[in-house]
Amino acid sequence: MSIDDSNRLEIAEVLGEASALIGAHALAFIVATAIYVVFGIWIEDHDESWSAQATMLIAPVLLQGLLQYLLFRQAFGDVGGGWVGGVVAPFTVIGLQFGIWLICGLGYFLLLLPGLYLAARTSAAIGMAAVERTGPIDSIVGSWHRTRRSAWPLVVVHAILLFPIVALLVGMFGTIILDQGIEYESIEFRVVANLVFGVVTMAGWAVAGAVYRLTAPPRGGHEDIFA
Repeated sequence: MSIDDSNRLEIAEVLGEASALIGAHALAFIVATAIYVVFGIWIEDHDESWSAQATMLIAPVLLQGLLQYLLFRQAFGDVGGGWVGGVVAPFTVIGLQFGIWLICGLGYFLLLLPGLYLAARTSAAIGMAAVERTGPIDSIVGSWHRTRRSAWPLVVVHAILLFPIVALLVGMFGTIILDQGIEYESIEFRVVANLVFGVVTMAGWAVAGAVYRLTAPPRGGHEDIFA
């Protein structure tokens, strides 16, 4: 893995690269986010059975993996690897996204900081699986290696991403305590909540792309990645 390990990412560098990625592929990000938000609103119309609740929890994560794969392929292309790798790669990304979501979610639930740290260290994994067509284990190990000198700046970046979600949840909790009478089942609230989650998710995709781009080994003679 020919990466200069002395290259430590900075917070402003990651955020700037993420902004450049969104700017270069604004339409793709907007469309992907709209699909994610509309799907989130639609799936909430299902009944409240256990199976429906499980579907509401898992299906958006799987969709996010597919959308990330499509976005990263558009932004970064791929390094080849034959048609078999091309067929397998989307499923690898979807499964990897679900695994990372599950592990980081557990870390967030336990103490918050472990979740942020795990999210930081796996930031490049989706990009590796989508572009370099590495397997799930190799993607996680590779991301862990590539981010080892940038863990804490990336923790801060992921904390910034998490802030709007925490603010939304705190606001909901506060209105329940104060009995403000907000109708959480109303279409208006569901649209706003899903839009917040969608925009934060879009920002998370951009950060993941930025971290991959900044830590990836150079491809000789490759054109500007955002061209």
